[in-house]
Amino acid sequence: MTRAFSRAAAIVLIVSLLASCAVNPVTGKRELMFVSESQEVRIGREAAPSLNWTYGGEFHDEALKRYLEGVVRRIWKASERPHLPLRFAVQNTTVPNAFALPGYVAITRGLLAELDNEAQFAAVMGHEVGHVMARHTAKRITLGTLQQLGLVVGGVALAGKEGSDLLLGLGMIGSSLLLLKYSREQELQADRLGVKYMAALGYDPYEAIKAHDRLKAAVDGYLKRLGRKAGGDDLLSTILSTHPREEVRKEEMLAMIRRLPPYRIEGDGRHRRRFRTAVRELRRINRIYFVYDRAVLLYNKDKLAEAEKELKRAISRDSRQAPFYNLYGMIRLKEKRYSEAGKYFKEALQRDDGYQPAFYGLGLVDLGLNRYRSAVERFRESLKLYPGHPGSHFGTGKAYYHLNRYSDAIPHLRRFASVSPKHPEVHGLLGICYERTGDIRSAIMEYRLQVKVAPDTRLGRIARERLLVLSPPP
Repeated sequence: MTRAFSRAAAIVLIVSLLASCAVNPVTGKRELMFVSESQEVRIGREAAPSLNWTYGGEFHDEALKRYLEGVVRRIWKASERPHLPLRFAVQNTTVPNAFALPGYVAITRGLLAELDNEAQFAAVMGHEVGHVMARHTAKRITLGTLQQLGLVVGGVALAGKEGSDLLLGLGMIGSSLLLLKYSREQELQADRLGVKYMAALGYDPYEAIKAHDRLKAAVDGYLKRLGRKAGGDDLLSTILSTHPREEVRKEEMLAMIRRLPPYRIEGDGRHRRRFRTAVRELRRINRIYFVYDRAVLLYNKDKLAEAEKELKRAISRDSRQAPFYNLYGMIRLKEKRYSEAGKYFKEALQRDDGYQPAFYGLGLVDLGLNRYRSAVERFRESLKLYPGHPGSHFGTGKAYYHLNRYSDAIPHLRRFASVSPKHPEVHGLLGICYERTGDIRSAIMEYRLQVKVAPDTRLGRIARERLLVLSPPP
């Protein structure tokens, strides 16, 4: 018996002892599962802030939220696990998407604005609820654990973003759960559950097919406005890449509907008028965000004057939106006009006192003005709202570094390095922090990484000099 085979056998034995076969609440079959229901709920609760802010925070319209949440709660009650906690949100982004984790269900402003009636909304939400009820998140985590143990080939890798402007970039991914894809089989199972819930609640299940068409149109429109094509390497294409091909999926959905047991339609089964009335204001605001999105695109290309021009247009049409003022602040930061940037971030907080990106922006202002203690407090406020925000961890680590609090800096810098390993500063800062705290082995490792990633920067030169001292060539 080879050593590799013995090791694999030992791992299999450990997994067998640790794993529990749980009964799937949808299929009734026993399945390998490393995650209990209570752990599912905890994972959903902990991931929710990252998902929330990855998708722009919540869209604030309490009347709309109450109406839509009522629909979602009816679906939840008709599902296989109605006892699970539920929080519903409309996410304030034009990106057309919907998602769910145990305890958290959401749809974006961009997708909601494109739906035509309540039945289509129920179809989208039913599909997402179906993922939760069939324990697809738990299965993804179980598969990921097996991959980490080397028992399954493949895995998910988060590539680090290069470039010194990462801290000023907009739309950083907040949760690796977003990149753990559902399988084609899981997508089809969620479709089946979605049409089942619709029929049980009196909706016309054929509207699920029209909802799919609306989603495709929304995605095509969004990508066209950004000058992109489907199938790229952006987050939206990653999310959509596991969905079955359009024509196949629609044929299979038709077959699912025809196999449904007898059902009774409530009213016309669509409820278009009340839905369109409820989303009228959101649709108006969504169109204004098209202008804002162009400003963000120009900002990310460093075309700041053009971005500001578009931003002024957006504000002239609706001056209540916190993201508009926040982007103004980010523009001023790139121009190194720190005091002006701070005023805009505070304007954003006047419109939404819980707007996480504005706290982050104020932290960057304090870093730029060398107000490091204040920066730590600003980033702390940001991390309360978005615990996994990479930029706030880096900013905190950098502020602690300048305060000579190297031990405090290390965990924040390490967390940032884990999602952005090619950043041109983080390894040099970590190397210095480790060296100052006496961890020479870790310092050498980080200095080597700094030389590999960005050898010609100031920190790259420092790293080379320290390596000659700490690890001289033979």
